[in-house]
Amino acid sequence: MKKLLAAAWTLLSASFLWAAEPSINDIDIKVTLSPDGTAHIVEVWDVVVASGTEWYLVRENLGDMRISNLSVSDEKGRQFIDEGSWNVDRSIEQKAGRCGLHSTGSGYEICWGVGSYGPHKFTVGYDLSNSVKSLNDYDMLHIQFIGDNLSSSPAHARLVLEAPERLSDENSLIWAFGFEGTINWQKDGTVLAESTSALGYEDSMILLLRFNKGIFESESVQERDFSEVLKKAQEGSYYPDGEDDPWYLTLLGFLFACGMFWLFFIKPVKWFLGLLGLSKRSDRKRIKDIFGVKRLPASLEWNRDIPFKGDIFETYYVASHIKGVDDGSYTVVSAMLLKMIMNHVIEMRLGEKGRNEFYFNDSASLDYMDDAERALLVLLKDSSGADGILQEKEFNRWADSHQSKVRNFVEGIKRQVVDNFRADHLIGGRSSYESLQLSTEGNQLAMKALGFKQFLKDFTLVSERYSIEVALWENYLIMAAVFGMANKVAKEMNAMAPNFKSFVSVPISQFSNLVIFSDAMSRATRSAYLRAITPSSSGSYGGGGSSSSRGYGGYSSRGGGGGFSGGGHGGGSR
Repeated sequence: MKKLLAAAWTLLSASFLWAAEPSINDIDIKVTLSPDGTAHIVEVWDVVVASGTEWYLVRENLGDMRISNLSVSDEKGRQFIDEGSWNVDRSIEQKAGRCGLHSTGSGYEICWGVGSYGPHKFTVGYDLSNSVKSLNDYDMLHIQFIGDNLSSSPAHARLVLEAPERLSDENSLIWAFGFEGTINWQKDGTVLAESTSALGYEDSMILLLRFNKGIFESESVQERDFSEVLKKAQEGSYYPDGEDDPWYLTLLGFLFACGMFWLFFIKPVKWFLGLLGLSKRSDRKRIKDIFGVKRLPASLEWNRDIPFKGDIFETYYVASHIKGVDDGSYTVVSAMLLKMIMNHVIEMRLGEKGRNEFYFNDSASLDYMDDAERALLVLLKDSSGADGILQEKEFNRWADSHQSKVRNFVEGIKRQVVDNFRADHLIGGRSSYESLQLSTEGNQLAMKALGFKQFLKDFTLVSERYSIEVALWENYLIMAAVFGMANKVAKEMNAMAPNFKSFVSVPISQFSNLVIFSDAMSRATRSAYLRAITPSSSGSYGGGGSSSSRGYGGYSSRGGGGGFSGGGHGGGSR
């Protein structure tokens, strides 16, 4: 009887073995980063084992990274014994309930015994030191967490990464390579990468993250810029943002139809109306709201008085709405920065490499500042990095990766404009930024501001006759910045400076350098704000790039990812 039961059990076991198909149903990975750059990794492998004696993960190209604190358990919660060094050449019974590291010469394999054939859920945990690298300008993580050429193709993969601080587009950029899926920041401050289809034999999961300085204190230092890392990683990359979405072709068709309608109907009509002088090139209703007339005069008399008693926000609204519609130039940012320099809140010095550097004077008075100006100062200090020195291109890079902060700052400028007009009792009707209607006095002051713009255009002629006004040159330069004319005016001031005694706090010879820096600030603000309020573009990298290609989340790229650490070919059952 016992022999019969044994034979029946053997036959039943054989039938199960024959029926079992090797598979990887799911890979769920949780990565927790420590301030020192160590990655604490927990991987859950939901698999069906049908051959071999062990499961292994390839971890090669480690550099200065080290694996430690290995732990493995199965679906029943049984903890495996860590043997340290792993012996591959053993039976399934000898490896059961055990784990360890197998040295390959180019790295290690994390190994454990499968114990038996059939469905299993293995949980493996380990630490990977020096996962975060300290670069010249940023910190970064670039690791292949799931290798290619696995024993079976994973049906699904998911990775959640957590840092010492909540991650968002304000302090990090994110990319994913090697698989078809997505990568995005989550509301809880983590990053989620997830496949949207089964991974192929040559697919993998590679993550590249850029972190602002200050989140980590990694001892793993690499003397290179992040741009070098990104350039190599994006070689061969392609971001199919939305290419399979149902609305994609519909949108293309709609845009094509709009283009044809514009080309063959609207454009010819506008051309014909232009010949008759009837085309509408501006919003005349809004012009009247601001200037009190529907048509601005072709020529204006000079007005040498500083517009709106020196209020750069009120002047900016007039300067940016000369055609009734907002030109979105944000030249007021340039004026705000010049005011900070003139008031010694920021001081310019020449750095070791001959480049202009800007230092913050914490003892300077901020009493003159409006809320928006104080907000800009906060952004400038934030963008200056750990050394507290603002480089000429540093704000541009910072604004690109902190679009939400820039968006809030620009919205604050708009509120400041309305608040200042309201405080000066110059609003005569609608009081929103988009449809602001000035009072009669406000209309008159707006027209005088245009007269001041004309005065700046003819500044060379005027200055020869009114040399006493040299003491006002700083104010002229600030207002010239508002009108987008600072570069021209600064050059003329510099050319005329030898003829006059300097009453200004900053050497006139430095005016042009200050203008170049301040203009770059306004352009960076405008660029980052437009990206923040514009929906992400679709398609592959190019022409400014998609949201994914620029590191703002979205779809992963199946190609690219070169230069990663920590991964390799192979893995699974053997």
